[in-house]
Amino acid sequence: MGKIRSRLSLARSRARQRRATARRRWHNMSLRTAFVWYVLIAAVIATVVCSVLINALDEYRVGLYYKYQDQARQISVPEDGRHSVYVTTDGSEAYIIYDGDDNIVDRGEVPYGEGHIEIGIGGDGAYYSLYIVPEYSSSDQFMNRMLAVLQVAALPVCYLGALIICAVLFWRWRLRGPIVQLDRASARIADNDLDFSLEAPREDELGRLIESFETMRASLDANSREMWARMDERRKINAAFAHDLRTPLTVLKGRAAMLAEELPSGELGGEEAAAEVRVMQKHISRLEKYVDAMARLQRFEDVEPRRADTDVPALGAELEDTARIICSGREVALESAGEPCVSVDTEIVLQVCENILSNASRYARERVGLSLLAGGGMLTVSVEDDGPGFAPEALARASAPFYKGRESGPEHLGLGLNICDILCRRHGGSLTIANTGHGARVTARFGQ
Repeated sequence: MGKIRSRLSLARSRARQRRATARRRWHNMSLRTAFVWYVLIAAVIATVVCSVLINALDEYRVGLYYKYQDQARQISVPEDGRHSVYVTTDGSEAYIIYDGDDNIVDRGEVPYGEGHIEIGIGGDGAYYSLYIVPEYSSSDQFMNRMLAVLQVAALPVCYLGALIICAVLFWRWRLRGPIVQLDRASARIADNDLDFSLEAPREDELGRLIESFETMRASLDANSREMWARMDERRKINAAFAHDLRTPLTVLKGRAAMLAEELPSGELGGEEAAAEVRVMQKHISRLEKYVDAMARLQRFEDVEPRRADTDVPALGAELEDTARIICSGREVALESAGEPCVSVDTEIVLQVCENILSNASRYARERVGLSLLAGGGMLTVSVEDDGPGFAPEALARASAPFYKGRESGPEHLGLGLNICDILCRRHGGSLTIANTGHGARVTARFGQ
């Protein structure tokens, strides 16, 4: 008994799955197939409606016919007899009935417009009979003609109506929703409003078009956000640049004013004037460094990665040699894992890693750790040091342009990690800064 119930349950489950699959196929069929089905269903419905309508009209006409047949007057023709029917000059119908010996046994006339003569079977002892059927009344005659016209018109009217209804339903159920959705989406995109999403109701041609439209919208939204992020970053860079220029400009302005005031009067000696000029030259050199840094930042923002298949172990060996040169006097440890090959721009990777290693070399006490992990089309490079780590403020702002920690010297412009962040993002990755508890870790990711 348990096996029978289990089989029945399994059969019901499979039946539900088949029904669900059939509904899903019907829901997601192509527009061409759906239109063919709509037309076929409309044709079947039109045929059924047309047949029912024609039969109903015919029954009404038949009923009208028998209504006057029941009022007909019967004239029997004797056995072996015959009859003669002719039309008179005034349009009336006349008849003559003969017996078997050709003797006239009956004759008569039906006035024009009052009836007509029909031949039928029946009558007691009669061979056959003539029936004088009354003419239709004007109202019944009009009704009969209208019914005949409706019977003829039923076929084209039913099929034309079915096609119109088919087109309306096809538009309403298959086309209207996606087209309205695409129209509204295009209007919002034209107004630079990208904060929405599109969802395809079906997996047909319009559904695929909506998916393509959503991909385009998402791409535009990502590009727009990236553009605004770059503009915001450029604004911050300009603000930081203007802030850092203020000090050397103030110094130069003050020194120049002092020289302009004291040199003509002879109050300033030659050695004092030379010292002031040296101070001014120092700050002019500082201004030149800032201007050069701004030019380099612009170049880094415009760089386009040139990816190529790169041997990860060979790249690791090259980075290890670079780390030993930059971090001279400290132990360098290399770890490599993951896939042996990855598609990256080697020049960008080396440039980022050199900046990170230079930053680590200033704070590392005895050891610098370097690790490479390749997988899923992504290369991850981490650099750890055993220094004091990042201060809380530096963790949040270390990659900001022109940010310098309290322990940084005047020669440090605060652009190293910012350049790394820009290049990582240009390469489809990111830069992460963290403390490990016994030092600092900077992780650079390079994607496709």
